[in-house]
Amino acid sequence: MPNAATLENDFYTRGDSGRLQQTDGTNDDYIRGWVGGVIYRNVAASTAVSATTSETFFDKYATIDANTLKAGTVLKIRYQGIATATNSTDTLAIKCYLATGIVAGSITGTALISAAAVDVANNDTFSGEATIIIRTAGASGTLVASGLYKTTAAEGTATMKDDITASTTVDTTVAQYLGVSATWSTNNAGNSCRLDVIAVEMY
Repeated sequence: MPNAATLENDFYTRGDSGRLQQTDGTNDDYIRGWVGGVIYRNVAASTAVSATTSETFFDKYATIDANTLKAGTVLKIRYQGIATATNSTDTLAIKCYLATGIVAGSITGTALISAAAVDVANNDTFSGEATIIIRTAGASGTLVASGLYKTTAAEGTATMKDDITASTTVDTTVAQYLGVSATWSTNNAGNSCRLDVIAVEMY
């Protein structure tokens, strides 16, 4: 895995903000494998999740290559999204994952934040953040995590809750995906939500 110095010298320069930039001067959406700061931030909103009851990973997420996570690695994620259209009493559940598989309806991995399903109204928002610490690496590695999230509700009416992940097995020898999923209670074309903000740091 290339280190930060190699990336800076060979592929990137540092901008005025101190962030690594591509040699053409634009900020990279995702700096693969670089440990020491922001490794992913979305530059556009996700594709909407709608008309399905399958738990679906938003298509904006960080990919962490196999064997990147080591004992002592810290991961931080912050996210925010919105229910742009809703139908009747249909509910929406939001989860934040460190996942090994992100196929819709079959997401595998550790749910770091699990917000209960809520009867949402148009323009209700959700948000959260989590910190993950890798305690041991390997096929039977371990992690702990803690986070805070806002239940999906109108902007300015936040009800914050905490979510704690006790020591849990994580296979650091395979690729991991750090992101957010959405699950609608009813397959209705009138239900739609998207992820507007996601930023992932790794130290």
